[in-house]
Amino acid sequence: MTLQFIYGDGTSNHLTSLMQKAQQHLAQPNHQVIFIVPNYNKFEREIEILKAYQQLENTQEFSSTNLQIFSFQRLAWFYTQKLPVAIHHPLQSVTKEMILRQVLIETSEQLRIYRGEIMNQGFIQQVLDLFNEFENGRIQMQLLQVSNESTQHAELADKLAELQIIYQAFVQKCLDFDFHYETVYQQFLNILAELSSETSTKLTVNEKQQLKEELGQTLFIVTGFSDFTSEEFELLQHFMTYGQLCIDLLIDNPKKAFSPLDVFYPTSLTYQRLIEIAKENQCKILLDEKVKEPANEWQQTIHQIWTNANQSSHFEGSSSQTFSIARVENPQEELRRVAVKIKQLLQQGQGNLRLRDIQIFAPDLSIYQPFLQYTFDEAGIPFFVDTPQLMNQHPLTDLLKSLFAFHKYHFRFTDVLHFFKTELFILDDLLEQEDLQLGHLQMRRMIDELENVVLAYHYQGNDWVKEEDWVLPHYNFEDEKDISEEIKSLQLQVNQLRRAFQQNVTPFVRKLKSFQTFGEAITTLYQWFIDCHIDREILYFRDEELANGHLEKARLHEQSWQALMDIFDQFYDIYKDTPFDLDLFEAILFSAIDNYEFSQIPATIDQLKVNRLELIRANQTKVSFILGLKEGAFPRKFENKTLLSDEERDILANQLEHAQQLGANSKSQSLKESFIAYNAWLSGSQRVYLSYPMNYDNSQNLKPSFYLSRLAKQLNLNIETYTAIQPQVSPSDYLVSPRALIRQLNVLYRLTQESKQALPTVWEQLKDYLLKSNQATLAKQIFRSLNYHNTATSLAPEQPSQLYQNNLYSSISSLETFYSCQYRYFLNYGLKVRERQEQILSPALTGSYFHDALDQIVQQIISQTEPLTQEKQAEILEKVLIKLLGDSRYEIFARSKRMVYIRQQLEKTIKQMYWVIRNQQERGLMQFKQTELVFGHLAGTREAHAKGLTIDLHDNHHLHLRGKIDRIDLFNRPEEAYVSVVDYKSGNKQFDLTEFYNGLSMQLITYLEVAINYVKEELKRDDIKPLGAYYLHVYRPKRKFEEATETDLLKKYKYEGLFISEEQAFEVMDAQLENKENSYVFPLRKNKDGQLGIVSQSKNKFYTNDEMKQLFDINHRNMQQAGNTIYEGKLEINPSLHNNKRACQTCPFKSICQFDALLPENRYRIIEKAVRDEILTKEDAPNA
Repeated sequence: MTLQFIYGDGTSNHLTSLMQKAQQHLAQPNHQVIFIVPNYNKFEREIEILKAYQQLENTQEFSSTNLQIFSFQRLAWFYTQKLPVAIHHPLQSVTKEMILRQVLIETSEQLRIYRGEIMNQGFIQQVLDLFNEFENGRIQMQLLQVSNESTQHAELADKLAELQIIYQAFVQKCLDFDFHYETVYQQFLNILAELSSETSTKLTVNEKQQLKEELGQTLFIVTGFSDFTSEEFELLQHFMTYGQLCIDLLIDNPKKAFSPLDVFYPTSLTYQRLIEIAKENQCKILLDEKVKEPANEWQQTIHQIWTNANQSSHFEGSSSQTFSIARVENPQEELRRVAVKIKQLLQQGQGNLRLRDIQIFAPDLSIYQPFLQYTFDEAGIPFFVDTPQLMNQHPLTDLLKSLFAFHKYHFRFTDVLHFFKTELFILDDLLEQEDLQLGHLQMRRMIDELENVVLAYHYQGNDWVKEEDWVLPHYNFEDEKDISEEIKSLQLQVNQLRRAFQQNVTPFVRKLKSFQTFGEAITTLYQWFIDCHIDREILYFRDEELANGHLEKARLHEQSWQALMDIFDQFYDIYKDTPFDLDLFEAILFSAIDNYEFSQIPATIDQLKVNRLELIRANQTKVSFILGLKEGAFPRKFENKTLLSDEERDILANQLEHAQQLGANSKSQSLKESFIAYNAWLSGSQRVYLSYPMNYDNSQNLKPSFYLSRLAKQLNLNIETYTAIQPQVSPSDYLVSPRALIRQLNVLYRLTQESKQALPTVWEQLKDYLLKSNQATLAKQIFRSLNYHNTATSLAPEQPSQLYQNNLYSSISSLETFYSCQYRYFLNYGLKVRERQEQILSPALTGSYFHDALDQIVQQIISQTEPLTQEKQAEILEKVLIKLLGDSRYEIFARSKRMVYIRQQLEKTIKQMYWVIRNQQERGLMQFKQTELVFGHLAGTREAHAKGLTIDLHDNHHLHLRGKIDRIDLFNRPEEAYVSVVDYKSGNKQFDLTEFYNGLSMQLITYLEVAINYVKEELKRDDIKPLGAYYLHVYRPKRKFEEATETDLLKKYKYEGLFISEEQAFEVMDAQLENKENSYVFPLRKNKDGQLGIVSQSKNKFYTNDEMKQLFDINHRNMQQAGNTIYEGKLEINPSLHNNKRACQTCPFKSICQFDALLPENRYRIIEKAVRDEILTKEDAPNA
């Protein structure tokens, strides 16, 4: 039979000539035409060919029974399913991966080179790719031999030997499972090979004759290829032997000898190979036919300069509008420019242009993937990205991985939350609701609450397995509201989810170690999916996407579920009798899932298509946009990621037979880049737009790719520059949609405000238009941001009372917050905004632990009537620590070995602090009076150990102070009495008079005043004096306790704070000082005459009794000022700044207030250093 070539360069319309050839052939009775096209664009080419045939026939309706379009793979199916032979269904890729995984594990002991690669991600795919490459190249793996003539040859020989071990075991395993490794393609080739044989195992003589007749009446037209695999060459050989074969090639002169760097070099090799095959098989070679379709002038210019690197030219007249090169600021702006151009072209309506006639290409689509959805949705342009979807990105995969993680990490809370967040596991009650959408919203809220609880209480491990419900402890010192009912409701809700998890999930996880076979395991896993209604959830989400018009997402849910069922079926068929091994089971299952891909189909016919550049062809579309042509992107740099290096491929290629071939190595792939570029420059029959981003990620001032620079130089084209929108630009270059106009105007207004310029009139007119459009509501909302200043708005007169009630119940820390930043106080204590609780080892938690321990220890000491022995002291400590261990607030200390170790370190600190407190007390005359003294109204109760402070405010409001004093010490003699307060701090804090004066440090003064009032009432005497108020640093110095002397240790724990400046009080503070010795506890010194005095560096820490009273007055005035301001509803974002300490550093609400010191309206409230003498002589306290 015959072989004929139809050829022509990229400027010609090859399809017209092909359709004429097809029409001529179909005019004969019983003849048929089969077009063979690449698999990746079969759908697109099928529509294109059928439309061309319809136009040629000049009819609205036609039958295509005798005109069909196939890829090579589908063509094999087409013929084999018509033949009366037993065709074995080929192995699916997922089946191959499963079998190969098992083979690699079983043969690992025989492998030396690849043993370490077996469990590496991607290795299985590399092996399968190599096997497929050999099969496509008609290379018999088991027959490959390489001599050991060099080191490189020896290494390749070792590689091949191991690959042959793997391959033979793989094929044998397929046979063991009764799977036929041959593809349908290979089976079809074997059938065709029998046509020339006198004997036949597959076809009878009549069947062979019928097939020969059918092939003889068929014209095979192959188009869209520049090269073929060995299998495809073999198939083409049969077609030219028994039928009529017409090959369409993109080449300007097939008779010409091309060098490897020439554009048409890959096509010329294909042409020569097909000629050789035809001659070897004595096929009639018809005269080549050149496509005579007239070329566009501008395309002809590009063809001439790209096929001749030394030639230059330029566009003339209207041609200059059809081809352009641009540099754009960044990838997002590049896409926005494309959207504008598309809208302009559609509005011009030239040649009935539709979205389906426009395509976008890029050498690296990942650069543009993050911006595609937003950019084209904003522009109102539907689009389709022609890339496969991976199954491992679907929630089904996350659900499965969580199940196995439960067993591996014993219900780690991150895995449990991940499991729930897939939203595929739902409570039965909610699934049976009539309104499913409402049920799913309720489930989502329950999961959010569960996440809060799990993070707050760190539930994991056995917490998810045990049958007992969780009991949520709650502690909220600041909040007056009784939250027990709220906690009970939350507890009921989260336990409902916990029980569902415990009853449905944990039984399956327990079974994971008890299965006997893989078949039993996969069957149980499938049944678990059905019992938990995962299939119904997939259907629900599919229907939701369909209802919202998201056809692609709906199809993805269907595909994912079907794919998982296919994997389960294949898994069962292959491994049903295999003894169970959990690690192997998991490895095989997820190897199959991770490599499973879905092909996508466009949701609509008329939409923009986005594709990879390597799939481009000449005259593919009417308008093409080719993006991302930056330096290094095109020509692409190829990295050999196969199991054979380029050098090893060259060695093998030299030993192959003529009909065998390996896949292209890096060098061969690089040689095709010029041909791809040629196709790209000619891809649009009407217009081509090329561009590259000037900036991307961290790379700035990028240059154009080598090919783009060469093209611009040869065409004498200026590369236009497009920046982000600026006030002076023409709107026509940027307008795309009303929705986009909102963003653009917002940006322009910001720019003009910064430069203090007026917005051009044309943009103002566009704003007027926008405010009358259907986007007006959104536009007004966004434009309000133009005049936005980040300042707080004062509350309406009635709102403060609604927020704080008529009387303000407040702690000292909350008032300090007010002076730190008024807006933070409003959020925290007005709106009661809270951070999400997390049970982590925070300073607050360790501080609470220390406070509770020291409180209980001091209480035990106070309750003792006799001196404590060493044994009794140790007993007290042990009891306190054991009691703390049972407190639910400190469960975190038992959560892990690390936490247990930290608890042990904290316990050592507590024991040392006990020693410190005892020794400090023994040196002075003060006695413990009270520990953890609660004053004022707390947590909604009206019970307290002591009265709080009450401050009168304006308009009959009152401020009631509440709090807790860590420790009160008392010296009580008939002639005089002193009171001091001690506040335990985990940090080394000191009393700062400036901070106190400005309301930032009110605690010690307030506690001291409350303690004096408390003791006065307790002892019924009014002459109680303040001895002082101190901070005690709770810590354990790095120096070992055993190696330190008492003197060394006590010096490290000196009190910091304010002290009474009265000589008679110094003896009360430290009664054991020797002459010429400094106190280890207070900033005191006894001179050589035995007189006690103040250490010179600490004089500013001492105050007279009258000065103490002045401090109390200043404190009261600060409280009153804060209370009045709160009830007046005045609000400012005014964080304080003092000694490089910014209030914002520890504020959890920065994301709400968005304070930014760079904004003119946001400034820190700088706290000036206060002079002691000036403060104590002033009559009035400072304003807030």
